[in-house]
Amino acid sequence: MDTRFRSDPTLYTVIHLKLDSGERLSCLVESETWIPARVATRWAVRYRRYRVQSSTLVNNLRALCQVYNWAETVGNFNLDDFLTTGGLLDARQIESLAFYLRTGGQKVVAGIIVPADSDQQPEGFPSPSTFDYQLAVAEDFLNWALDSANRGGRSNLTLEQLYAQRARLSEIFRSLRIGAAESRRKAPLTKDEIRIIREAIAPETDDHGGFLTDSKGCLLFSSSRFSKETQLRNWLMFETALELGLRRGELLKLRLDSLPRGNNDGVRILRLPDDKADSRLNEPSVKTAERVIPASRRLLMAFRAYLTAPQPQRRISGKSPYLFVTSEGEPVSLDTANDIIQSISRLSGVSLSWHSLRHTWAETMAELLSDRPNGLDQLKYLGGWTNSQSPSRYIQNAIAKQATAALRKYQEEIYNLGEQQDESTETAVLF
Repeated sequence: MDTRFRSDPTLYTVIHLKLDSGERLSCLVESETWIPARVATRWAVRYRRYRVQSSTLVNNLRALCQVYNWAETVGNFNLDDFLTTGGLLDARQIESLAFYLRTGGQKVVAGIIVPADSDQQPEGFPSPSTFDYQLAVAEDFLNWALDSANRGGRSNLTLEQLYAQRARLSEIFRSLRIGAAESRRKAPLTKDEIRIIREAIAPETDDHGGFLTDSKGCLLFSSSRFSKETQLRNWLMFETALELGLRRGELLKLRLDSLPRGNNDGVRILRLPDDKADSRLNEPSVKTAERVIPASRRLLMAFRAYLTAPQPQRRISGKSPYLFVTSEGEPVSLDTANDIIQSISRLSGVSLSWHSLRHTWAETMAELLSDRPNGLDQLKYLGGWTNSQSPSRYIQNAIAKQATAALRKYQEEIYNLGEQQDESTETAVLF
């Protein structure tokens, strides 16, 4: 049961189901009875599930949970009954919904904002981006529900009136959005920071870069504080994400058949949604395009060590086709992956996340590809982006860095020239 974004534990919640087909399908239900919210279920099952990944659908339903809670606690009506009888939210009701979302599902009593559950202490408001996201989900749902062919029940709208109501909703919601400011560019990891991380978690190597082993054939980790069962896996997950620029979901979706065979050195990034072999209830999602990324010789050596080293370092085989598994042989979950990267950050003292590794990779690759005629296309392919705007910002950052370096060089040259002239004329210039 999902309790996030809930203001009252007796109203609605999100539960997660795994169908026999392997599909993860979340559902919005009444908390006490687990009876599904009728219109929300139709929206999720008949419409939304075919357009987004399962993880996105979960987030959509969490936001929609707030809409249902608002209808019960503030609007004093059942949203399913209201919509199926042809009810339409007016501007005042939508503004009330927006205020409810903006205050995180809290109520106003005597001019003071307090939680809907009186036993709780007031919490911080959602961020502007979270608020805008919740508004967008509410707008999409209400627009979809205007058509009785979608949500069921009766309809009092002609086709012209339907279009007019959708335009009205769009205008009202547009006026209520905050418009979150563009996030500041986060600096990629420096070479020194990467070195510090490796000193904290990487295995020992000889002068030629080969891995040092003990008498049993296990890799030696002099400074790693991870257990012997997890130290090789955790380090390999870090190196794979950093070298290949993988998202967290892509990293966790790597399978044994994703690894290179024979003379091929490419790691295959496959989408594999709703895989029956994936035992995780909260399935990681590959939201980028499928592609093949070449791996370095050193990374291939690390893969080989992970698959062939003696126990307890070797990957537990026979239970899952996924590459990164727990000491029980089950695929690493999203929560466990988060724990791993937080532990690496704590052990090294370097602020770190899985996305910061992808960001570092993208910044570095953009610098290498920015001066090539098709550099943007190459970066787009390697990163798996489907929208050209995503990799273009990294190219722009690289161009800005190059332009700054060129300007610095120009400034040094003109001031060097100025110093030579000053020496010859013995003229001083005051600013």
